[in-house]
Amino acid sequence: MKKMKRIWALLLTAATILSLLAGCASTPTQPAGDNNAPPTIQPNEPVNPYPDALVIAEQGMFSAGGTVLTSDGTFDVSNYYMSREGSTSHVDHANVFYQIPAEESGLPMVFLHGYGQSRMGWMTTPDGRPGWSDLFLRMGHSVFLIDQPRRGEAGQTSVAGTISTEPSDQTWYTQFRIGTYLDNTFTYNEGSQFPTGEDVLDQFFRQMTPDTAMDSANGDQNIDTTVVAQAVAATIDEVYARTGKDSVLVTHSQGGMPGWETARYTDHIAAIVAIEPGMAPMVDSEDYAALLEKNIPVTFYYGDYIGEEFPDVPAAGMWGMMASSADAFTAAYTAAGGSSTVVHLPEEGITGNDHFMFQDLNNDVIADHVEAWIQNHAGVSGGTAPQAPAAPENESGKTLVVYYSATGSTEAVAGYIANATGGDTFAITPAEPYSSADLNWTDSESRVSREHDDPSLRTMELTETTVDGWEDYDTVFIGYPIWWGIAAWPVDNFINANDFTGKTVIPFCTSSSSGLGESGELLAELAGTGDWQEGQRFRSSVAEADVVEWVNGLNLQ
Repeated sequence: MKKMKRIWALLLTAATILSLLAGCASTPTQPAGDNNAPPTIQPNEPVNPYPDALVIAEQGMFSAGGTVLTSDGTFDVSNYYMSREGSTSHVDHANVFYQIPAEESGLPMVFLHGYGQSRMGWMTTPDGRPGWSDLFLRMGHSVFLIDQPRRGEAGQTSVAGTISTEPSDQTWYTQFRIGTYLDNTFTYNEGSQFPTGEDVLDQFFRQMTPDTAMDSANGDQNIDTTVVAQAVAATIDEVYARTGKDSVLVTHSQGGMPGWETARYTDHIAAIVAIEPGMAPMVDSEDYAALLEKNIPVTFYYGDYIGEEFPDVPAAGMWGMMASSADAFTAAYTAAGGSSTVVHLPEEGITGNDHFMFQDLNNDVIADHVEAWIQNHAGVSGGTAPQAPAAPENESGKTLVVYYSATGSTEAVAGYIANATGGDTFAITPAEPYSSADLNWTDSESRVSREHDDPSLRTMELTETTVDGWEDYDTVFIGYPIWWGIAAWPVDNFINANDFTGKTVIPFCTSSSSGLGESGELLAELAGTGDWQEGQRFRSSVAEADVVEWVNGLNLQ
């Protein structure tokens, strides 16, 4: 009986608590006549306080490749802690951390680090900015970040190495062309894009990690490229098994050599982006033959301070020799029907970059450049770019696509729109073009930062503001990147110089994260004329098919 009473008491208590909670959860009624009261948020109404957040749909970790060592004898259970007979060891595999974005649209990307490094180098920068993994996630790629065998979280090895404690920060700093070490001070090359500061250097040096199979104490720096290549191939095959897509393989430095060899062990490489690899494959090598047979597009990226014209950069000559191997490879590869390009960033107007361009202050600019190459050479599904749906012809009149493009992303979208509408294009070009240093928004003294702080500096001369046959265009698209939440201001100067009366005007922008915001409304206000429509924001890596789908929805015919 006492037990039953306790049960009834507990039930009554639970019912009372539930009724109180229900009362607390009820929506309060706004007082009558209180017009200044804040709006009530209804139950279950979604509120996103971080609209520009990078949304990850899935992430995880797995090992790929490797082998299993087995010792002779029989394992002694009675002496389990000391017995090593009849035992196994799982070794020489890659450890892979992966993330898949909620808005996935591109090919998966597999990243392979270089000597003395781990996947950490792709994930962040020494000064805490987003690394390439985050930047490419925002572009719609899933990323698979490798710790190569015998490194980082894949340290289990079949070969016993030794770890040296001999200091070497200054050696690698100089080898990486960041600067050198003079008078007990780390110096920076002129115009360097590497982030500065003692705290930054502290973080940079601490991302170095040893190879567990290397006999470093005795000066041996050899790495078993076949062990690494087979583990990378196993990773790429696993990515294909999970996604059904071939991968873009991105390598850096020492990772370049096993990267080439990987092509011998997998059929699922869509393209290879080699960031300053140690060497290109020799034309008579098995690696070269595999790349050519599988028709894998290749690109090489090299930074600044390379060649004999930089006598004050100790490693410039050596890097010039290594870069020349890419030229020899490309000449032979393209002559044989393959696709290979060599990108020297200074020739693209992108200067000040060292061996770690993906951690430099302008790493986003270079990422956009790489993404444009991927879109042109690898597409979305293993080497063939998707076919965009046909757009109806604009029968209401002529179409013009006006754009300002800082890094090439907006120009690409403008081209897609022009192709879809049969329109013409007009590039807004400042008389004094922006350099990569000018566009470095993290530098408070850069040109774009000063213009942001002082709007009077945004008025600039353009090479041309008059469009031939302007009066004949009925529909005008206006494209631009987003700078600090608004349209890049070179566009303002074009808007001020033209009359949009009688024209339908459609703004569009490109951005890795920011939305269109009020940029279109602000331009319409500046113009004062024209029928301005709602605009559209595109990711910097948007596929042509997505742009054409948007154009089709405008019903311009």
